[in-house]
Amino acid sequence: MNSDGALWRVRRAEWWLRGAAMASSVLRAAAGALVVVLVAAVLDAVVTMPVAARRIVPAAAFVSGAVILVRRLVWSGAFGQSIPSTALWIESRLPALRYMLVTAVDPSLAGRVPDLERSVSQVLFEPEIRRAARRAIAGPALAAVLAAVAVAALPDGTVARVIRPREGDALARVARGHGTGDPLGTIVVRVSPPAYARLSGESLDDPASVHALIGSTLTVEGRASAEPVAAQVGDSTKNASIERDRWRVSLTMPTTASAVRLRSAEHERLLMLEPLVDSAPVVTLALPVRDTIYRRPAGDVRLIAEASDDFGLAGGAFEYIVSSGGGENFTFRSGTFGATAFSGKSGTLTARLSLDTLALRPGDILHLRAVARDRNNVTGPGIGASETRALRIARSDEYDSVAVDGAPPPEPERNALSQRMLILLTEALQKKRRGLERPVLVGESRNIAVEQARLRRRVGEIVFTRLGESSIEEGDAFNKRLDRPVNPDSVLAAAERATTVQAGATLERTEDETPLVALNRPLLEAYNHMWNATTELEVAEPGRAIPWMQKALDALQVARAAERVYLRGRTRPLVVDIERVRLSGKDKGAPLPRSPRTAADPARLARLARFDAALAIACSAPAAAADSLLLVRLDLVDHDAAAARALESAANALRRPGDATAALAGARRALAGPPARQAPLTAWSAPW
Repeated sequence: MNSDGALWRVRRAEWWLRGAAMASSVLRAAAGALVVVLVAAVLDAVVTMPVAARRIVPAAAFVSGAVILVRRLVWSGAFGQSIPSTALWIESRLPALRYMLVTAVDPSLAGRVPDLERSVSQVLFEPEIRRAARRAIAGPALAAVLAAVAVAALPDGTVARVIRPREGDALARVARGHGTGDPLGTIVVRVSPPAYARLSGESLDDPASVHALIGSTLTVEGRASAEPVAAQVGDSTKNASIERDRWRVSLTMPTTASAVRLRSAEHERLLMLEPLVDSAPVVTLALPVRDTIYRRPAGDVRLIAEASDDFGLAGGAFEYIVSSGGGENFTFRSGTFGATAFSGKSGTLTARLSLDTLALRPGDILHLRAVARDRNNVTGPGIGASETRALRIARSDEYDSVAVDGAPPPEPERNALSQRMLILLTEALQKKRRGLERPVLVGESRNIAVEQARLRRRVGEIVFTRLGESSIEEGDAFNKRLDRPVNPDSVLAAAERATTVQAGATLERTEDETPLVALNRPLLEAYNHMWNATTELEVAEPGRAIPWMQKALDALQVARAAERVYLRGRTRPLVVDIERVRLSGKDKGAPLPRSPRTAADPARLARLARFDAALAIACSAPAAAADSLLLVRLDLVDHDAAAARALESAANALRRPGDATAALAGARRALAGPPARQAPLTAWSAPW
């Protein structure tokens, strides 16, 4: 290809235009990203953006630049340039070419028309291409330079706070609020937990309070000035050291909540220290499940326990105590076994204990439990223990008293059970009747009849004993009375007469029967049914005796259910002469237990007064007001966590620029507590 031909010249123009479009797009994207960083940095310098908001700034700057770059590349057609389109663009700006350039770069005519090539070579369009490229780049380049200059003009550390945000970079921003000469205007607290906790350190920007494990190292930093800084904790005072442009003082988290008073020559600030207590391990004994009694001290006992801790376990083991003896003479021996080392926050203890190796004797008690300890080497180690299981070896004399005489069933229940047994015997005899000879059948049937007669006599004795017949009929007359069927109506009538005479008055009647008569009627019916069953069994007819025996059983069941008597009727209203009995009793009275009310807080009004005093100076001295709120908060850390959090938020709001009204109002409501509700006024009424 001829280096001076029209096609080559247009190709070079295409490269120029495409490069200018790309450069312009990149410069516009850079300017856009710098503007995002500039706005975020200025905003952070004014209102102190939190770390979470500043972490969005780098991503927002990158996204805005990428969007601008892609949009400009597509809009400018940097990737859509071609030789024909470039030739047309040149023709539009140089009318003297008269479309000769477009014709000269046509692939079908390129290099074949010498006169056309000479005419195009006489027109110089390269200067116009260069001017267009410079104009396309100049504007975006100026915008990018101005944005870069503005970002560079920001104070030291301001840009770093929004580009590389991190906790503890509050000292990187320009000092505000208290002036650049206030060494306590902005502080950063770096917390280094104890090594056993295996936690990473953290940094806190301008905190009102610090929550950390007991024994943590706290490094408080601020901007150095001509005023020396000291930290007072209780009665001890530590002077801050100066390193470069920072003052620094190291403290240790105490075991109780405390206030650190930071002082300089003209300024003062409070910092609350709230310790976090390392909890003891939690141990749960899974096996053995319950206390156990062993016959012999032999065999193995499997033990399983689960342990967990909030920061990490160091190890665990099982402990045992063997108690022997009795009365006032006891001996004890103890030991450990199954020791296990842990490296995490939870673990499982397993072991097997052989009872043969402990030389246990009858009556000895073996106490077992699991223990675990954590890695706390500052205030510990913390030790946690599970519940204790007791394994007792039984004594030989314990097995001599295991035989217990069973109490006999009540009379109706015992008779019902005997009647059931006779029914079963009779049914079995009826089933095998065809296979038995007549003498054998008669013998077995009469044996059942004898048992049925004996049971009938027992029921009769119960009935006549209850009705008082035993005192009227004695000896042979009584026996003859029990050897024939009984007329229930005559016996019940005699019983009712007897009870009337004996009691002096008839008992309360229900359907014309006394409770005593109603209770014994089912037994009399059972007596008569047993008589009929005995008659059938005497003649070797067990099949016809079974229905009478079943009726007798049903009557006994009714008698069993009638053992409990319910008296029905209305109770008479009790009329009391109030005037007569008033104040005449001797009972001193025993009040019912009352639910305790919430104890009144006597210091509540004093705290509200202290809050109102701090509120009065919030506009003129916000730092002093914040310190006053923190001192009030120190009294609430242990018993009112909600109010303590509200006061901390209010103190932080006072230290930051902006409106703190909402935070102060919330703290005041938390201190005052819920409003007291009173009963509404009742409607007006008149005495007439």
